[in-house]
Amino acid sequence: MRLFALLALMAFALPAGALPDLDDEAMAERLAACAACHGPRGEGAPGSEYYPHLAGKPAGYLFAQMQGFRDGRRHYPQMVYLMRNWDDAWLARIASFFAAQPGVVPRHAPPPAQSAADRSRAENLVHEGDRGRELPACASCHGPQLQGREPGVPALAGLPTDYLIAQLGGWMTGARHSIEPDCMARVVARLDPAEVRRIATYLAGLVPEPDSRPLEASAEPLPLDCGGATRFDPARGVAP
Repeated sequence: MRLFALLALMAFALPAGALPDLDDEAMAERLAACAACHGPRGEGAPGSEYYPHLAGKPAGYLFAQMQGFRDGRRHYPQMVYLMRNWDDAWLARIASFFAAQPGVVPRHAPPPAQSAADRSRAENLVHEGDRGRELPACASCHGPQLQGREPGVPALAGLPTDYLIAQLGGWMTGARHSIEPDCMARVVARLDPAEVRRIATYLAGLVPEPDSRPLEASAEPLPLDCGGATRFDPARGVAP
């Protein structure tokens, strides 16, 4: 009840056009509702197996996800409720705030033990892909250390296993969508459920460096055209 009441207050108390300039402390206060699941500055909360950290992720990615909850591409009731009255300008400010925070070391429980064979299969898919199935390596977009890439490709290393399974499963079932062209839907459609679990467990076991930051935007085209991954304009706070 307490969290729901705070979400309700936040949803109606933040008309973006009426807000003054806000420093980091003021932004953290305004975003207190986010802290319950994501930590005070997006660093993650201990034991939050279904909630990712936000700190240090590309602003374009964070913006696109909040926009997705508001516009119907993602479906988590608390987030949908919170985002429903917020305009793009305020979402862009939130995204920039969390993106500017220091990167974090994961605070969730370690992933389940993985057999050598399963780890090897996952490692190959993550770093090499599968040309026979036209599956690009995760690392080709998300970076060699899975640290993410500006402006809109998130880090994957160290996210909770259950969260990763839920998100990949969402694309697999059609419950989650990205801005078209939805490259992740195309990728996940070529995986089977066992591979999703192997990949999620492998990624959850990777520990990023504390100061890890997303790579700069790629000068070369990514393997697939991804709607929200390369089209965020931080100056405008929108995807053109």
